[in-house]
Amino acid sequence: MKRASVVLEEYGKVLLCISCIGIILISLYSIVHDSRPSRLQVSFLDIGQGDSILIQTPSGHTMLIDGGPNDSVLTQSNRILPLFTRTIDVMVATHPDSDHVTGLIPMLEKYAVTTVIESGETSDTEVFKDLDEHVASEHADTHIANQGDVLDFQDGVTATILHPYIGEHFPDTNSASVSMILSYGDETFLLTGDLPTTKESLLISSGLLPHSITVYKAGHHGSKYSSGEALLSYIKPEYAIISAGKDNKYGHPNPEAIERLTKYSKEILSTIDRGTISFVTDGKMLEVFTDK
Repeated sequence: MKRASVVLEEYGKVLLCISCIGIILISLYSIVHDSRPSRLQVSFLDIGQGDSILIQTPSGHTMLIDGGPNDSVLTQSNRILPLFTRTIDVMVATHPDSDHVTGLIPMLEKYAVTTVIESGETSDTEVFKDLDEHVASEHADTHIANQGDVLDFQDGVTATILHPYIGEHFPDTNSASVSMILSYGDETFLLTGDLPTTKESLLISSGLLPHSITVYKAGHHGSKYSSGEALLSYIKPEYAIISAGKDNKYGHPNPEAIERLTKYSKEILSTIDRGTISFVTDGKMLEVFTDK
C-alpha cells in the first residue's frame, strides 16, 4: 500500500507540473497576442491557376475571397490561420468559375462560415451545384453583392463593394466578378476577381475608387483582357499581384498585361515566382512576406 501511495503521489506531482506548464504557456501566448500591434494581413495564396485571398483583420475576423481550383487552399490557409480557428466570418465567391470556387467546398466542410457573398450569377457546372448545396447546408447568411455595400469589421477594416450592382446583366461570368476595395488606415487593396477591361470603367465611375491603391490584384490572373490602361492609370498601384499557375495553358500572365502593369505599378509580384504573398500592415507601415 505504501508503494502504491508513493506512485500516486508522484503521478499527482507530474499532473500538477504539466498543468502548471500549460497555464504558463497559455499566459505567455495571451501576453504576446495582446501586446502585438493591431495589424491587417492579406495573403494571396499559392493555389495554382486560380484565385484565393485570405484576409485576417486586427480583431481576428477572417474573410476568404475565392478558393482556387482544388483543395490546396486547405494546406495554404492552415499555414496562416491560428491553430484553433474554426470559423470563417465572410466567404466571397467572386463568380461561379471553377478556378475560383472549387476550393471553397472543402473550406465549407472544415470551417463554420457565417456569411457568404456571391455575385448573383449561376452556373450549370457540377462544381457550382456542389458549392450551392454546401452553402445551403451551412445555413450561412447569403448575400448578393451590390455596389456600395460596406462590410465593416469594427476594427478599422472595411470592404466596400464596387461591382456588380443588383439588376445588372452580364455577357459572361467574368463580367459579374465581385470587386471590392479593402481599406485599413492609409493602405488600400483593390480585388477584382476576373473582371474584364470592358467592366473596369464601372469601378472608376462608381465614385468609390481611390485615386491611388497600395495593392492591386491583377484581374483574371494577368490576362490581356483585364488590367486595362484606364484603370491602371487611375489607381497607379504600388504593388500588382498576379495569381496564376506555373506553365498554365492560358499563357497567364500575358505580356501585354505585364507591360501595362510595369508602366503603372512600382512592383509586380507573382505567386508563380514567389509562392504565397502576404501583406501585413498597421494602417501606416506595410510589410511584404513571400514563400520564395
